[in-house]
Amino acid sequence: MPKYNSRLDKRAKKKSNVILNSLIGIVLLLIVVVGATIFLGNDTEPAAGDDTESTANEVADSSSADEEEETEDSSTDAAADENEDASIDEDSTEESDEDTAADTASEDSGDDKPVADGEDLADEEEKEDKEKKDKKDTKEKESSKEDDKKIVKDSDEPNVKKEIVNPNWKPIGTKQTGEHVAKYEADSADWQEKVQALSYATGIPEDNMTVWWLERNGGPDKAIGTVAPKDQSTTYRVYLQWVDGKGWKPVKMQELIENDKD
Repeated sequence: MPKYNSRLDKRAKKKSNVILNSLIGIVLLLIVVVGATIFLGNDTEPAAGDDTESTANEVADSSSADEEEETEDSSTDAAADENEDASIDEDSTEESDEDTAADTASEDSGDDKPVADGEDLADEEEKEDKEKKDKKDTKEKESSKEDDKKIVKDSDEPNVKKEIVNPNWKPIGTKQTGEHVAKYEADSADWQEKVQALSYATGIPEDNMTVWWLERNGGPDKAIGTVAPKDQSTTYRVYLQWVDGKGWKPVKMQELIENDKD
């Protein structure tokens, strides 16, 4: 019986040793795992830190590059603005110099020259004025020549101061065609041509002449009119004769003492 118990005790001890050794092995394994985890964790953290630091450096470098680029752009823009301002100042100076030179030239010449846009208009007006002056001079010369050949004599007729005849008087021309018919309506061509003949004989412009009387004078191809300038300084009686195809022609004019048609 005791021998049997001794065997049981040995088996129990052996089994206890196996369990104990297993537990010790497990504990050692856990220690190794924990240690390895600690050591491996310390190795990876610096790596992550390095990555973070690298990323931060890259961001900083990028920001620095952006700032440098912005600074360069600002410098470029500022330089461009300065160049543009300088160019504007130069242009203004040049324009001012040109204006001053033009004013000086104008003062030296003593002439007020028209602007370029008005040169054609000024030339045209000058040309028209010259043509009008030439026509006026021509008429005055012709009138002067006619006056030189006028025959002026005193008259014994009542209310007649002088009688004037000019051999150079000519028909004034006509727009009428066909057989002439004398008319005394103010809107007729024949009346208007009679008025032109009265103005031609007296030398009074139509726009300054008052027709006091205009009538037939013994036949359809003869007329007589009494006219005066608007200031009524002198009154004339004019005798007209129709010339076929050529119009009315003055044949005699009388300067009246007073207007007998007023």
